[in-house]
Amino acid sequence: MATLALGGWGRMRHRQRQYESDKRAFIERVAVTARAARADKQDYLGWEGTRELQLSAVVDEAVDVKSFYLTDPDGAALPAFEPGQYLTCHLPSAPGEKPLVRCYSLSDRPREEYYRLTVKLCLPPADLPEAPPGRGSSRLHTMVSGDRLPVSAPRGGFFLDPRRNHPLVLIAGGIGVTPMVSMLATLAEQNDDREVYFFYGVRNSREHALRDQLEEIAAAHPHLHQFVAYSQPLAEDREHHDYQLHGRITIDTIRRIVPTGMYDYYLCGPGGMMEQLVEGLLAAGVSEERILYEAFGPASVRKMHKHDEPATSVASAGPTPTVKFATSHQQVDWDNHCDSLLDLIEELGVAIDSGCRAGNCGMCAARVLEGDIETVKQPGAAAPDGYCLACISVPKSPLVLEL
Repeated sequence: MATLALGGWGRMRHRQRQYESDKRAFIERVAVTARAARADKQDYLGWEGTRELQLSAVVDEAVDVKSFYLTDPDGAALPAFEPGQYLTCHLPSAPGEKPLVRCYSLSDRPREEYYRLTVKLCLPPADLPEAPPGRGSSRLHTMVSGDRLPVSAPRGGFFLDPRRNHPLVLIAGGIGVTPMVSMLATLAEQNDDREVYFFYGVRNSREHALRDQLEEIAAAHPHLHQFVAYSQPLAEDREHHDYQLHGRITIDTIRRIVPTGMYDYYLCGPGGMMEQLVEGLLAAGVSEERILYEAFGPASVRKMHKHDEPATSVASAGPTPTVKFATSHQQVDWDNHCDSLLDLIEELGVAIDSGCRAGNCGMCAARVLEGDIETVKQPGAAAPDGYCLACISVPKSPLVLEL
């Protein structure tokens, strides 16, 4: 019987190990691509409709900011989500009234044991003290451990894309830090060795949410460079200890600190901050596909293209389009005084459900019978075929809606 030389056996074993390694890597790439594609299309959810979760703990994080830990009442494992996505809450309201529907970013990495939401109590602005506080955040902040909360499955088109492997720049303003913490915690847990620059802007230490966890992540991630900016530091706040930058985060700040290179940029914060930074990044030569953003709350970031001004309705450049409501038999001219079709619908008293007012919950989907619409921001929820999300849509031509 012929015998195989020892070296031949070694080469065969090496090729076999290499084959198994390549096979595992290929299967993993396929799984990652499929998972991200499902998240993009919003057609794969952890469950249909709503699911009742239990509030197991409430933790103070900063002034008027609390974290809410949600678990399954029976101890069942919770489905995974993509870091950056949000949970849609159906908050109890007054008897006989519909629940308040609000979307809040998940603020920790995916875990089977719990979901965490970190929510700021929305108070009236200083110049309008008589205005009512945010209804959704006010209701959530009154809830206590043991309460039950119906929620829709995690979703959203703003997430840390597992198909991308470029170095990262994450930029957050205020409570917009929540999806960034989820992303950073995931990167640390996966021992991701990409270079990451993280910028976080708040007024001072009283509003510095999730500070302890961010410092733990920075200590565990050797390639993370964290820059916290205080715009109004307190007397006791120490530069280079509590914060690294004094003032607001601007495009000049980003360009001064981040080295030249092919980075992916993720941004979340107030609408005004997002407008300036997205426009500044485009003007600086960052390609549009490398900028991913989400403005929190009802604020939106108008779609922009390189060297262009923020977009308004395309129809504003031509004849004034009409908007007709087939069921209620109303018709008006669109004159751009409303920011969205939802604003116009509510102004006319036409019945429509709504929730987040930011294109995330999908409740304001309206069927388009004739005409074309334009979305003014990236949607988090996908509208069914033949429908538009009224809260982020404007007419692009004469329009007929089934309302």
